[in-house]
Amino acid sequence: MEDICLHESNIKSVFKTLSELVLSGKRYRIIIKVWKDKRSIDQNSLSHMWYADIAKQGNERIGKNEFDIDNVKKDLKKAFLGYEVVSYTDVVTGEERRVKRLKKTSELDTGDMHIYLQRIETWAYQNGFELRIPNDCEYRKLQDEQVK
Repeated sequence: MEDICLHESNIKSVFKTLSELVLSGKRYRIIIKVWKDKRSIDQNSLSHMWYADIAKQGNERIGKNEFDIDNVKKDLKKAFLGYEVVSYTDVVTGEERRVKRLKKTSELDTGDMHIYLQRIETWAYQNGFELRIPNDCEYRKLQDEQVK
């Protein structure tokens, strides 16, 4: 089931959906937490720009083409987001399986994504990588607001 944004404007449809679920005879886990928007397209674009910056500069340092964007992304997610346990039903056996996978940035909210970007920026600075930050991106605007 997808996330539902509970608001006074949709309380009746949420109640109807919950009623239908209860009548299905299954049990459900409901978690209520404050709604936060998922990471933005702008944040995602900036992270991919940085993966490319790091891969390019890493390759220049070693004089080889060893680093690519996908591996840089994987390594940074491993370092700064970590893993999560996910469940799925095995199509062959029908058994419930639990596996570890890298966390996905698409599942982060805007605040968590901002923290992830800050961690990458700090690591890059400490390790001599120069990252581009466009003047018109959300990340730059938030940085500028902090200085004021």
